[in-house]
Amino acid sequence: MLTCLFVYNPISGDNGLGRDELDEIIEEELVDYSVYLYETTGKDDYKSIQQEIHNLKPALVIAAGGDGTVKMVAKSLGGLSIPIAIIPFGSANGLAKCMGIDTLEESWEVIRRFKVQHIDAIIINDEICLHLADFGINANLIQKFEQDGSRGMLGYVKHSIGEIFGTDSMKFELKIEDEIIALTAKMVVIANGPRYGTGAIVNCKGVMDDGKFEVISINPETAEHYLKMTMGFVNGDLDDMEGIESWSVSSCEISNLEGAVFQIDGEVMDSTHKVTVRIEKHAFRFLVGESFSSCQSS
Repeated sequence: MLTCLFVYNPISGDNGLGRDELDEIIEEELVDYSVYLYETTGKDDYKSIQQEIHNLKPALVIAAGGDGTVKMVAKSLGGLSIPIAIIPFGSANGLAKCMGIDTLEESWEVIRRFKVQHIDAIIINDEICLHLADFGINANLIQKFEQDGSRGMLGYVKHSIGEIFGTDSMKFELKIEDEIIALTAKMVVIANGPRYGTGAIVNCKGVMDDGKFEVISINPETAEHYLKMTMGFVNGDLDDMEGIESWSVSSCEISNLEGAVFQIDGEVMDSTHKVTVRIEKHAFRFLVGESFSSCQSS
């Protein structure tokens, strides 16, 4: 029987699952695997998961949690080509959605289907980014969400309106090869995936296995701009909006000239004045759903 390491974050989002109920679901859904359950504690989880992977040599690793849990599991693999499956237990689950997994039911179907896809990683300074990183509006929102101690999508909604309309434009410099571009923006996004967990499509060019990432500058200035931007997030045509600029690159530097808040995959970073960003093509192998968008590259 194949071995599966199941990494479960019990405080992710508001999934409401108890340990007994989770054990029952695992027994029902993973009948082809000998499952070892690791429950995160927030203390030395990264090293502990690394050790579990070394000892078990699993055929599959499942990350049950939010984007942060998935990233920790991916980092723990240390370059091994073991497939990762996502069970979306987080508050927003943006990475899972980019993988074509919108619901818990779909995640189990993805495991049964077992379509493995190479996924790029963005390296920001020395930190892995699998999904989205950004300065400004969304990072401010995540920071307030953390400080408030909220869980679940309602926590985001609680703070979102005031943050969207209350964030000031800030100055940045984007360096692509030898070109330096001055930016004034309410939000600068570094994007591997196409959309946030809310469903907002921020990266219209986003393909997660093409060896590129996108930098998107967002600077709405009027009520009309905000309205058009909102519709652009819904319709996936944000690139056509006034106040939006984007670049597809394999590396760049971004200078954060006025100390905007910065987050990577849902985790607020310490004060970051400059980030060096590069793509690592096909860094990880994930199980993906039918709606996953691939460039079909080798």
